[in-house]
Amino acid sequence: HVETYLKAVDRVIRRNRKQVRRDRATQHVAASPMPHVTRMLISDVDNTLLGDRAGLAALTRLLRERPRELGFGVATGRHLPSALAALKQARVPHPDVLITAVGSEIHYGPALRPDSGWPPHIQSRWRRDALAALLADEPGLRPQSDDQQSEFKLSYLVDPAAPSDMRALRGRLRAAGLHANLIHSHGVYLDVLPVRASKGQAIRYLAYKWSLPLSAFLVAGDSGNDLEMLVGDTQAVVVSNHSPELERLRGMEQVYFADAPCAAGVLEGMAHYGLTAGPPPAPQPEKAAA
Repeated sequence: HVETYLKAVDRVIRRNRKQVRRDRATQHVAASPMPHVTRMLISDVDNTLLGDRAGLAALTRLLRERPRELGFGVATGRHLPSALAALKQARVPHPDVLITAVGSEIHYGPALRPDSGWPPHIQSRWRRDALAALLADEPGLRPQSDDQQSEFKLSYLVDPAAPSDMRALRGRLRAAGLHANLIHSHGVYLDVLPVRASKGQAIRYLAYKWSLPLSAFLVAGDSGNDLEMLVGDTQAVVVSNHSPELERLRGMEQVYFADAPCAAGVLEGMAHYGLTAGPPPAPQPEKAAA
């Protein structure tokens, strides 16, 4: 039985590796910068990349002058059109990678090529209609507007006066035989995603696909929907204007709490981890060493 099981697993692994190689070859043809990248900055958009004009101007100059080996990406709760509009308005250089809709979508470069391997990877055990039906009568939840919903994302507003108990809600899903990743942020937003989808899991997928160690990724965020990408083996920076739900990360290894807000905090984190010229700031007692 064990030998049969291992043979079956081996076939699945070989098939997945072939798909990754085919996807990688397609991206090479599209002249993606990813094959040349050795370090990667991935930042949340609202209240991390955006929100401080002076800091963003300094970060934008650095991104325009960055070497080819340093990739730039965003990971945001916004859907792709909204993310592109916000970045264009702020005159942010076009990212090499866009992780959008809280990690349920991945696109590459100016051509916005979708990652063909990501949708089949995250659709496992995803029953969108059944989840929507179960959550329709959940007290304290109200669906967000239609433009915030997608094939792999259900988004809700949480009533702060009568918030749903996330632990009890997860138990209710399990009892119904449903599987989902519940991401609660800013105390008022709830995103329901496939179990394999999130900003953090999208970054792990990119690391595997492009043969980059997770330590090559510097990730920056400010809220609960950034939580999963800020922990693990990545190098992380939490900007000073972060939401209270990220306080639990303080003191963790490879999670740097910046003194500056928004883009200025991202720059501070880049200096701390050696992604910019000049020495990193001296470590302080309340900040985790890199």
